[in-house]
Amino acid sequence: MQVLMQAMFDAMDVNSDSILDAEELASFASMNDDHHAAYASLHVEEEGEYGVALPPGVTMHIISNGGHDDHGHGDDDGHDDDGHDDDGHDEELKYDPHSWLNPLAFKQQVSNVLDILVEKYPDMESKFTENANAYMAKLDSLHSDFDETFSNSSNCESNTVVANHNAYNYIGVKYNIDFVTIHGVDPEGEPSAEDIAEAVKEIKENGITVIFIEEFTDKNAVSSIVQETDVTVEYLYTMELPPSNSDDDYLSLMKKNLDNLKSGLVCSS
Repeated sequence: MQVLMQAMFDAMDVNSDSILDAEELASFASMNDDHHAAYASLHVEEEGEYGVALPPGVTMHIISNGGHDDHGHGDDDGHDDDGHDDDGHDEELKYDPHSWLNPLAFKQQVSNVLDILVEKYPDMESKFTENANAYMAKLDSLHSDFDETFSNSSNCESNTVVANHNAYNYIGVKYNIDFVTIHGVDPEGEPSAEDIAEAVKEIKENGITVIFIEEFTDKNAVSSIVQETDVTVEYLYTMELPPSNSDDDYLSLMKKNLDNLKSGLVCSS
């Protein structure tokens, strides 16, 4: 994934100075002289699942323009003015940037990068297209594995996942899995004794037997909760940070996510 992101950045960095200046961004960005800032305008011509890939060290801040009237939506993630999308979902995706955890959304991102690479290096179109198509076929297969497992509710004893991070809405909406975030075990901070106590209380009150945590969640917090509740711990990988095992990549970590979800939800093969 990082290679694709870096390749897109390199394709846009015409003078190879590791900075995208105003001229290099001119095709899709405008300069704001009053506030000394640049902004990118993204126009969606067709409905679908999209993502923006950025290389390391580059930050994009998204500022709402009040919705796009052309499609009659109230926000920029495919929801109508009542906070629902075409499938009747509530605003699950509104504040979740983890679109790559849906294999089909990540496939669209790969396609976007392919288009940019082909435009920049037309002599390499055949090779780029061959590699991208092979990778996208693997993403299709990954999607099929998720879909076949979770599309039929009778395949699993439950479809409710208790996790410690609100990062899995793209998986939940696509594959009809209900993700519930438990408080007190934040992967981005060290939980206090009060946080742990609240998490234990929530687990006991709701009869939770399995919790899903991220790879880099504080082990001490989890061990305290396990000792007090006998809950089973499974892992889900968001890929916000490089994997602890350098042999892992997007496909292997998503396969682990699938296997761990099947285990935690007690799904048939």
